[in-house]
Amino acid sequence: MLVLFGANGRTGVAVLREATRRGLAVRPIARDDRDIDRIKGMVDVQRLSYADPEHLDAVRAVMEGATAVVSCIDPRHSGPGAIIYPREATANIALAAAEVEAGRLLHVSVMGAFRWSYSEINQLSFELENGIRDVEAPWCILKFSAFFDEVLEGHVRPPDGRAPHPLPSGARWSPLSRRDAARITLDKLAAFTPGRMQCVGGPETYFSRDLDQAIAPFVQKRRGPKTRYLPLPPGDVSVDAGTTRATAGALPQDTLAQALEGQDSDTAEPALRGTVYPQGDPPAHPADIGRGGRVLATASADLRRVVHAQLVADLARVGVDAEGAQLDFTRASAGPRHVRAHGGELPEMTGVRVLSTDGDLRYTGDVDLLRDKLAEEFRCWWAGEGIPVEIWRDLDLGVRRRLARDPHFRDDPLVVGFLAQNPAQR
Repeated sequence: MLVLFGANGRTGVAVLREATRRGLAVRPIARDDRDIDRIKGMVDVQRLSYADPEHLDAVRAVMEGATAVVSCIDPRHSGPGAIIYPREATANIALAAAEVEAGRLLHVSVMGAFRWSYSEINQLSFELENGIRDVEAPWCILKFSAFFDEVLEGHVRPPDGRAPHPLPSGARWSPLSRRDAARITLDKLAAFTPGRMQCVGGPETYFSRDLDQAIAPFVQKRRGPKTRYLPLPPGDVSVDAGTTRATAGALPQDTLAQALEGQDSDTAEPALRGTVYPQGDPPAHPADIGRGGRVLATASADLRRVVHAQLVADLARVGVDAEGAQLDFTRASAGPRHVRAHGGELPEMTGVRVLSTDGDLRYTGDVDLLRDKLAEEFRCWWAGEGIPVEIWRDLDLGVRRRLARDPHFRDDPLVVGFLAQNPAQR
């Protein structure tokens, strides 16, 4: 039985499709039942299992009968509220695989995953790799150079309709299709030398100028803000064709030219499109009066929407009627703490007003917030009694541990209680 973590991700979908084509017994694992949009219709719902890799017991529960494990989880995110997996996630997968003596564990990563990477996403990918390396298990890590869909979405025709990024200069990549990555993953899973990290690229290597020339006829010409889709990583993350042949046994079949023309490539499949906002940018929150003053001057549209949604949802806790409520930040003042989240920046605030639709004042309060970059967690609430219990209950153990080391939350009642029960976290 092949147990596949990250089955709903782009590479995971391709691996699931290829495993099904090969007639392999596969158990796809998704984080929860809200995380199956890409694999709906691909497998019977009874074949799906759910497990949050951040919790070892949840991973153990889906490992029964596993003879091989593929981990396709990565730290990418797809908009406000999405999760970035921490190092513990892959460690839990490796530990559980070792406990059931799965025999083979393969983790899919990227060439740019190094501690010193220019890209924060790639730094986080490196941490996921370390979660595997730290466990005594028969593991192998496949590091892919880049993918066709990353080229198309970041630099050619972004699905969110925004302007594409320019290519980083002085860089080099060897992109391949997710379909070829899936073929190579399953081939390598059948026979690999444990404890090795192996690199894979596509059939061609491109310098910045060469790739720029290749994509130029297809680039979507748009002005305005750049797409939310990430650009290719800078630096040399290419893989020599000889290295790929040695690792994969042959060069990948799909070409970038096919992907650019939308032919014979996994990038043309609708299931792999639109991971930021499939239905386009959502409108402003109903409580947003369209003015923000200085405190919202550096908030992106995404962050602004999240702030309004979370503060309106928290009104009931402070005894304020949320029906028809509108938030007025024009008279608010910024505190000393600032956080970056959802593509913008936000300070803690004092003097935020809640108005009725008629403009009557319902409430004036201060706003506190927390940001955990590792788990891609952002929360804000009406300040006064510390972190609300409802928010605390939703935070995973890793976030709670990190909050306990944050001086701002040292005296928070819930943090104090957490440390009393977990003195080792001090």
